[in-house]
Amino acid sequence: MAKICKSCGSYYKGSYCEKCGYGKPDTKSKSLEKFKKATPKKPVRFMTEEEKAAVKVTAKDKPIQKKADPNARRNLLIAVAVVTLGVIIYVLISRGVLFSNKKEDVISQYFTALRDNDFDKFVDTVPKEIKNAYKDEREEMGLSGEDYMRRFKEPLVPVYGEGLTLSFELGREEKLDRTAEPEVFDLTAYKERYGSAPSVSEAYIVYVDVTYTGSIKSETVRYNCYIAKTGWKWKILNMEFDPGIMTAE
Repeated sequence: MAKICKSCGSYYKGSYCEKCGYGKPDTKSKSLEKFKKATPKKPVRFMTEEEKAAVKVTAKDKPIQKKADPNARRNLLIAVAVVTLGVIIYVLISRGVLFSNKKEDVISQYFTALRDNDFDKFVDTVPKEIKNAYKDEREEMGLSGEDYMRRFKEPLVPVYGEGLTLSFELGREEKLDRTAEPEVFDLTAYKERYGSAPSVSEAYIVYVDVTYTGSIKSETVRYNCYIAKTGWKWKILNMEFDPGIMTAE
């Protein structure tokens, strides 16, 4: 007489179901296993002390999985972008693409500041060692920036008279060679005077004709302006008066 399998519902005649193996010794029923997996575990409150201890041991053996941070990828991309931007800015600055200045502009700023008694713009045209020396001297004298610049030009007043003004014109320039003019690049004398010196990558002499006009007379004199590229900026290292070039009126 055929029997109905309690596991899969099929008919079978023998002692066990040939289809799913129900009733066969040492054979697990697939449907029964699915049922066991779907059956909720016994609540802890109904467990014996031995069962509770077994559950704790099993929980310790399971690896703890941390919840993934949904913003981790975005934060990583932001960090990479910031670092990349920093590298790009550094390269542009080091090559003089950003915040670069022209040597002609620096020389013009020097004489314009001298004419207008603008101390801050004046000291901004020279390296930091010379700039600090000017600032220290001004503080020791107790003068404002404007008064210091007037005092700076005082030696010219007896020559040209009161109401002194100046105008200037930039002339030709000569690029200096590191081999022929090593003192301009290594700045030995500069270091001895100020204690340190900037690193010079390029250097030029720019000839500047300056016209001084006062109540006594007007005269055009020439200055040899030594200007160098230090880092990514041009700075004036020295301004030499050339006594052989002058035109009096």
